[in-house]
Amino acid sequence: MLASELVWVLIRAHEDRLHLATGAARWIWAMRDLPEKSPIRFTVKKEFALTRPSSPSRARIFVDRAYELRVNGSLVGSGSQKPGDALDAYELFPTLKPGRNEISIDVSSPTGAGGILFWLDPGDGRTIVSDGSWDVDSKPGAEKPGRAAVWGRPPMYPWGYPPLSRRD
Repeated sequence: MLASELVWVLIRAHEDRLHLATGAARWIWAMRDLPEKSPIRFTVKKEFALTRPSSPSRARIFVDRAYELRVNGSLVGSGSQKPGDALDAYELFPTLKPGRNEISIDVSSPTGAGGILFWLDPGDGRTIVSDGSWDVDSKPGAEKPGRAAVWGRPPMYPWGYPPLSRRD
């Protein structure tokens, strides 16, 4: 019994370390009824101010299913992920600036459901994380975006704790 308890402690410690990689980030998504599977496309946005960005300004992201990450209008990266895949990591220092900044993530899913997990350490002692304060624009030309639906913190089925990427 001692060996199985030790294995459980090691597994839990590993999962906790991965969770710390995204801190207080929460899984978010566009609020939508899902009577049947159908494709969805939308954008989540977060504005924030920085006194002075510093290097490194590391971001981690997981989006089920596909995404394009933009900072202040510049495409930083894109990818496609599914449960069990690693977090993607990006260095955002070259795109951050003193003053107002905007993170936007264009998202698509063939099933209409998924999850977004985002974490950024811009180097000023605070983090920018995915949570209910992000704006969601799921209709082209919409005047006022809605708020992101919060689905919880890792671990959460089906996403669990995304592993760190090999670039971290």
